[in-house]
Amino acid sequence: MKLKLYGAMLSPFVRKVRVMLALKKIDYDIDVQVSPLSVPEGYEKIHPLKKIPALMIDDGNREIALADSSAIAGFLDKLQPSLSFYPTDPIDYGQALWLEEYGDTFIALNCTFGVFGNVFFSWARGETYDAEKIKIAFKHMEEVITYIESILGDRDWLIGDRMTIADIGVMTHFFNVEHAGYRLTEADSPKLYALKKRIEEHADIAPILAEERIVIQKLKFESPDLTALRH
Repeated sequence: MKLKLYGAMLSPFVRKVRVMLALKKIDYDIDVQVSPLSVPEGYEKIHPLKKIPALMIDDGNREIALADSSAIAGFLDKLQPSLSFYPTDPIDYGQALWLEEYGDTFIALNCTFGVFGNVFFSWARGETYDAEKIKIAFKHMEEVITYIESILGDRDWLIGDRMTIADIGVMTHFFNVEHAGYRLTEADSPKLYALKKRIEEHADIAPILAEERIVIQKLKFESPDLTALRH
């Protein structure tokens, strides 16, 4: 089966899919030229909403495109079920889907778009980021931290005793906050900080984040220090 992923590396949704592919040891090709700033002509045939990521699947009998990171992650888990990132318990399964959705919506809106998008895309347009909007996004990030802490409790992972799609779907957005210029610290949240460390130091995930840092260097994007806006 041939898989081709479309989407820029710095996207948290593309990262979520790449992490799943890496953890499951699934081979794929990637077109990183497709980004919110650069959608090639005809891409709507792959993703009708012209968003990222999208995944082209060719199994020799048919060729189809999947759009949306959650749909792609679900497909990958069925494709390689021996190491599943979706809990089998019905309640845990439902909670995992909810936390992934929470990441895709509220956390994405504030951490990725509110902080990273504001800083990075303003830089790409040659503009200055909106500090007041970032302050508001950071306040909402506090809500996220409080909520996620309440779910983590004393566990290492959000659900059960190992990494699930919930951990991947939530924490992917905090890496974008880091790329934008604010690194989550132990003082912010010991529990969330520890979860982030477990994920970013994972042998299959660390190389993905390292690649992203190289992309940032090649773009010559210098992230500002957002610490003063956080507190």
